[in-house]
Amino acid sequence: FMFYFYGKVSPMAAKGLRLGRRLMSASATRKSVGGRIWEGTAGCPVVKLFTKEDCELCKRVKDVLKVAHETHPHTLEAVDITDRENIDWFRRYKFDIPVLHLQEKYLAKHRVSLELVQAALEEAQRGEFKARTGQPDARNVT
Repeated sequence: FMFYFYGKVSPMAAKGLRLGRRLMSASATRKSVGGRIWEGTAGCPVVKLFTKEDCELCKRVKDVLKVAHETHPHTLEAVDITDRENIDWFRRYKFDIPVLHLQEKYLAKHRVSLELVQAALEEAQRGEFKARTGQPDARNVT
């Protein structure tokens, strides 16, 4: 559905067209950064890092998770929000990566401390982790 102004595509519709073209052609021009980063011990918590290529904050969060992994084993999976199959995650998190989920529940966005990650992993190990508030959702942002 497009909006036209004086025979031209509206700026909002044009932005959506550019995004769609970029996502549709992305698989041919770049390598996905999604996939398993490391495997923890059997039964350990699973952390998902929602990311994209060249995300500096994502690298910093991954460094914190790596340090936490030494004392709090966990599996780390990256979800590349620019991969075609992750279009819904892109729509939700395009302005807020990195975003972390723990056991499929929202944990944090942007920056994390080692203490926050360790405490959350301990809660998850005990089966007590609850989703945090503040989960971003840009689907309705124009």
